[in-house]
Amino acid sequence: MKHIYFIFNPQAGKAEMTAYLGFVIDMMTKAGYEVTVHPTQGKFDAMHMAEKAADSGRFDYIFCAGGDGTLNEVMTGLSKSVMRVPLGYIPCGSVNDFARSIAIPFDIPQAVESVLNGMPRYFDIGTANGRNFNYIVAFGAFADVTYDTPQAIKNVFGQAAYLFNALTKLPNIRPIPARITCDGQVFEDEFIYGMVTNSASVGGMLDITDFQFDDGQFELTLIKRPQNPLELGNTVRFLKDIHEIGEEDKIISLKGSRVTIEIQDNVHVPWTVDGEYMQSTEKLNIINHKRAIPLLVPRNCNQEIFQVQ
Repeated sequence: MKHIYFIFNPQAGKAEMTAYLGFVIDMMTKAGYEVTVHPTQGKFDAMHMAEKAADSGRFDYIFCAGGDGTLNEVMTGLSKSVMRVPLGYIPCGSVNDFARSIAIPFDIPQAVESVLNGMPRYFDIGTANGRNFNYIVAFGAFADVTYDTPQAIKNVFGQAAYLFNALTKLPNIRPIPARITCDGQVFEDEFIYGMVTNSASVGGMLDITDFQFDDGQFELTLIKRPQNPLELGNTVRFLKDIHEIGEEDKIISLKGSRVTIEIQDNVHVPWTVDGEYMQSTEKLNIINHKRAIPLLVPRNCNQEIFQVQ
């Protein structure tokens, strides 16, 4: 009999997993697995337990249920392990960007079924000054929306809470002088937003195309300072589709495996890493670690988002 180590965050989203826990364990058992369950006990607990479970050699799969923050911790733990145990992810957060990108259903029973019947694919992960991330590092306007939106509001309104919080920040947008190096290409300007991503969705509001999870490259997007109120108003459209903003020369979009972001003039900026706060730093070194973690992907997932078939 195969074994699953199941980590779940009882606080994620609307705490749905707590209500579904018995049903989920029953589904896994009927699928032929022996299940060991661990509810997270606080920050970094998911990371430590994922590493410990993988290194024990007792488990064929690690499953986790929670939001993007829980997934970040579990994938960080697995990246520290000497074993490469495949991960199954059941989304239970408010936005679930990562799950959205690989077509995992948000309905818990459907998600469990699709992941149990999924196939393993390797994913790139990144480090930002040594801190692991799965799908995004961002700075500037809107970067703090995910961790600055109260959890209670997110639980009730979902992604609409992020949108409302982002709109309230528009009047306070300020330019950030920065020097950005991407695989040797250098850009120096004033930016209102910048992000390094490996995802088809950001904040549940922005769709990204022309990317692959396992190609060893991230997507870098930079939005330059608007020159007038009309351009600033157009920035709202970023929340829907970044490729529709203003003029083409206002956006820098390219791929790279190594990105360095240097904030100039001692400007303090908010950072977010997979939707969690990261303290201000003047220089951030971002590195892609190609095909580092195996995940179970639903069979109906778009295979074009993987380089290796």
